Amino acid sequence: MIGKSVSKPVLALLLFISGSWAASLPLALPALAAPSNSQLAEAITAAKVLPASVRVNATYYMGQVSVYMYRSGRVPDNDLKIDSVLVTKALKDKFGADVKSVQLNFYDSQNQRTVRQCTVSQAHIDGFASRKISQEELLSYLTITTTTAGGGSGSGGGSIDASLAALTAATCAPGYKEEERGIMLLQIKGIAKKGGNYQKLFTMFKQMDNMIKSGKTEEIVPVFNDINPLITVEMANCNQRAAAADSENALKAREAQVKTMMMSYYPRYGFAFQRRVAIWNAIKALSASGRDVTYQASYLFEHVDNPFYAGKLEEAKAGIVQLEKLLGIPVTYNW
Repeated sequence: MIGKSVSKPVLALLLFISGSWAASLPLALPALAAPSNSQLAEAITAAKVLPASVRVNATYYMGQVSVYMYRSGRVPDNDLKIDSVLVTKALKDKFGADVKSVQLNFYDSQNQRTVRQCTVSQAHIDGFASRKISQEELLSYLTITTTTAGGGSGSGGGSIDASLAALTAATCAPGYKEEERGIMLLQIKGIAKKGGNYQKLFTMFKQMDNMIKSGKTEEIVPVFNDINPLITVEMANCNQRAAAADSENALKAREAQVKTMMMSYYPRYGFAFQRRVAIWNAIKALSASGRDVTYQASYLFEHVDNPFYAGKLEEAKAGIVQLEKLLGIPVTYNW
């Protein structure tokens, strides 16, 4: 949100700054064409109404905007309502009458099958803009609905089988944007292989297939528009988890390598030999106590040993002094 020291209720009051929405809306020029997905996301990001770490995707269909993001399940529902109002205001300020209503989809970053949804409708917008309702009343009128990704919110009809076996065997029905839907299916299969949340995506894909088979081509459009950003978000989430895992594995491998090197290492005789031995012994003691000594050992190799071997003794001196401070070794000034 804008400024970490500003509370959520205060942020809601920011909506009244420079007059009501009704006063500000005439200043927003009507768009020449429907806003694109990237324009919607850019408008929300530029408004800085969400934490900087939150990545947003959005879609547009006949005045209805759907916004998708990951948020912690620990964020209170009331905070998500305020986020929804602020995001809607940002979109109305940017795109004016092109935006009729906004549905916010908050995917739980800890439990990705859980989605909290909040819709800010035209009635909410009009009532608040004309000051017929206060910001407190607006928040009370908004509702947060919790659904399960891939399972809906219990409205009946059941969820299409989204097992991994069914996904693996799935093909793309011929018809509406077949090539693009084929790419979507491949992406969903890729998400499943990476352990991502593919269930809701596959359910939506099968929904499109069923619509095509029953001749409901026009009804497929909003589903087709909604699934794209969801795929993008989940692919990014999978890649982020994979990158984190790769980074952790690399650190573990580096730590193991350093421990092995320290076991067979002994300082070469020469310049500041006693001081370098004291550093080596201190690092070994830390390693024996279970501490990760990757940084200290790497610093020894790169900033002490390498300069020493190259005859750059002043550089080696600086490295020795720095390591002694880091390890708490008394400085002797005996080179």
